[in-house]
Amino acid sequence: MKSIVIFLSIFLLVSGTHAQHEAFQISEFYPIEASHSYLEFSVKYMGYAKVKGKFEDFNGTIRFDENDVSKTSVSFMVNTNSIDTDHDWRDRDLKSDGWFDAENYPTASFTSKKVVKTDSGFDIIGDFTLKAITKEITINMNAPIGVLEDIRGDAQIIFTGNTSISRSEFGVEGKRWSAVKDGIAGVSDEVSIEISMLGKQIKEDNFRNWVRNESRPPGKVYKAIAENGVEAGIAVFEEMKADTSFKVNASALNLPGYMLLKEGKTKEALEVFKKNMEFFPEDPNVYDSFAEGLATYGKLEKARKYYEKALELNPDNYNAKEILRHLVVEN
Repeated sequence: MKSIVIFLSIFLLVSGTHAQHEAFQISEFYPIEASHSYLEFSVKYMGYAKVKGKFEDFNGTIRFDENDVSKTSVSFMVNTNSIDTDHDWRDRDLKSDGWFDAENYPTASFTSKKVVKTDSGFDIIGDFTLKAITKEITINMNAPIGVLEDIRGDAQIIFTGNTSISRSEFGVEGKRWSAVKDGIAGVSDEVSIEISMLGKQIKEDNFRNWVRNESRPPGKVYKAIAENGVEAGIAVFEEMKADTSFKVNASALNLPGYMLLKEGKTKEALEVFKKNMEFFPEDPNVYDSFAEGLATYGKLEKARKYYEKALELNPDNYNAKEILRHLVVEN
């Protein structure tokens, strides 16, 4: 009887460890495509008029399992210097220390903590940080429409929702415009925020366009790899790097590496990404790419190490931040 108990304990431990690893799927992560997303806000002016604005520069990643919306999570950051209210003087004022103080606090961020289903969709609850002040907020999200295949064959998810915050709670005081007369503030303390985020995974057919032009470095390298293998591609890259007429950067290897990854040639992709780290050791993107290759290959412990390196070199890499929250490796 005792031996049966021991066997069951070991079986459950091993099964649990396996389940822990199975729970992490790199395919569940969708980088936010800022060019097809928006982050807008509106605030009442003089009690009645409504001033609108948006932030142009933001990045992040959404984790989404269409079979279980409760697993949804997101990490993203906003560049406060990218504020745009369609009025140059007002934008400069909003960036000043009276409002966002963008010079000293160039970013704001949101990190989700949990999801609660509602009749109309779900609430995503998390920590919002602005001017080094962190408070929990709730974003009311509409029901997700699942994973869609767009016209180019890419996989995309779309999330829309809204929330509101008290700007003064985050130190965005704007005292000059916050005076109250006859119960009306020059600029309201309540700010309404509207969000539309498109997360996308670029698939093989569309990504091929990035390495199709054989007159450009990524195309030259990929062609050499496709015809003669990784070593031949690396040799072509080294020739171009030594030639001052070419402006070669990390993307010349990174893009062919990703093309190989999307073709399912994970080992070859890892070879390319590893070489890229040797050529560009100060570039955070090369570590992020190598980590993704490792995660795709199932080497989660090593993947975590390189995501951490990417984040060390670029603390604003919210793709790495989101992935690291879920990339738990059993000891």
